[in-house]
Amino acid sequence: MAWRTTGVIGLFAALICAINPVVAAEDEHEKAGQRFGFGDLEIGLTLDAGLGLFGVSNAQNGLGSLSSHGRRKGGRNWAEAYVTPGIDAAYFLNDTTLYGGVKVTGSATRGDGEAQRNSVTDLRPTAFGLSEAYLGWKSGLAFTALGEDAIDISAGRQGFVVGDGFLIADGTLDSFRRNNYVLGPRSAFDRTAILRINTEPVRADLFHLESNTDQQYLRGKDAAATSLHGGNIEWFASSHRDHGRSEYEERQWYLGATVLTLTDADQAISPRRDGMTVYALRSGGALLSSLGEGWQDAALYGEIARERNGATGRRLRAEAWYVEPQYTFSALPWQPRLSYRYMHFSGDNNANDTVENGWDSLFSAGGPRGYGSWDLGEIYARYVGGNSNLNSHMTHLKLQPMEDLSLGAIWYRHNFDKRDYANGVRSERLLDEVDVYALWTTPLPGLSVATVLGAARAGDGRRQQLGTTDATDRTTWLGQMVFSYSF
Repeated sequence: MAWRTTGVIGLFAALICAINPVVAAEDEHEKAGQRFGFGDLEIGLTLDAGLGLFGVSNAQNGLGSLSSHGRRKGGRNWAEAYVTPGIDAAYFLNDTTLYGGVKVTGSATRGDGEAQRNSVTDLRPTAFGLSEAYLGWKSGLAFTALGEDAIDISAGRQGFVVGDGFLIADGTLDSFRRNNYVLGPRSAFDRTAILRINTEPVRADLFHLESNTDQQYLRGKDAAATSLHGGNIEWFASSHRDHGRSEYEERQWYLGATVLTLTDADQAISPRRDGMTVYALRSGGALLSSLGEGWQDAALYGEIARERNGATGRRLRAEAWYVEPQYTFSALPWQPRLSYRYMHFSGDNNANDTVENGWDSLFSAGGPRGYGSWDLGEIYARYVGGNSNLNSHMTHLKLQPMEDLSLGAIWYRHNFDKRDYANGVRSERLLDEVDVYALWTTPLPGLSVATVLGAARAGDGRRQQLGTTDATDRTTWLGQMVFSYSF
């Protein structure tokens, strides 16, 4: 493994050093990359690249990870890499702007493949293809009373996130032949039509989305093809100028509501999705900052969502919610931020009735809040389970010793919401996990390095679920380092 990864690192470093962006963005909110002007036409070139090195020992708490050829391995070491070049253009029409962009992604996985119970990338897959292609129109200064670019209409294959990614964040499954299972460089939805109303203090989205699904390419192993439309509205305050109108990270606080309707879905894979309606309310940020200076360090995040389907043969009543208070000790060295979150994703332990109660996590993904968002543990979320039939506690301590360096530790306790007594699961204890991470924004513009060390122990319920109590009493250990470059 060592010689393979050393070569990949060298290639990745050489690629980065060869790139010398002539034009850099002067403001972090401006477009990155190299840009060229031709009268009213502006063209930009972008590049995103990533390299991840991963090692897992005692996979599945000692049970091991099964390879495609039937061999079980207790330890796995692998590398994932991708490159996504892109070109975008903007054409200025008096006060408005036409824009568009195209991105292609090439990726590969090498080594043993990831450490799920049944590994899906152990055959060293590679992939190359179109990852984004979209066209849009922005209102510019046409409606000055509403703000610059208050109306944004776009269509095509593109990324889209609602809130912090609790429901909608990732429309493409990176797995099997698409590989890069952990890095996940593709996230766009297909055949989108999105209207963003970027006003302040209230903004809204109206959208139609389809999952980027290709069962033929993934040989029947892609996610369920799904089509949905919905609306999202948010009341918020910006923390930086008026950038909160269009950027989640720049909202000092927000209150929001979302309604989704799934009009078409692959019933063979997700039988309850077709006809599903989803309702959600959310909050986030420094909601009490208006009470005084001391309250600016306090934040409260939360969301409650319900899934309903009344169609015959597809009846569904499921819910999920979380609450997460945070406090930043800004007067202390390294500005420690402490947060606690309790999460509930409903489960179903009665296979004989006609109503399903298990939560469908839809298109949830890591989200814009970084580690500890909706990938619940670098071990659990990647290799054990998902956000359904789960009650979970999370405690997160984040430190900022330098502006370009973040350190953190996260503890999870995962429990089953419903125990599967029929299959011998008598305990609710699923898994405990601890992750320690560091994120460094290097002096080389665009390059960041993230490292994680993790450990997880299976609870009695998890061992009973696997039916191998004696074979799953070991601690799973994880080490990973991810290099990311963007300009």
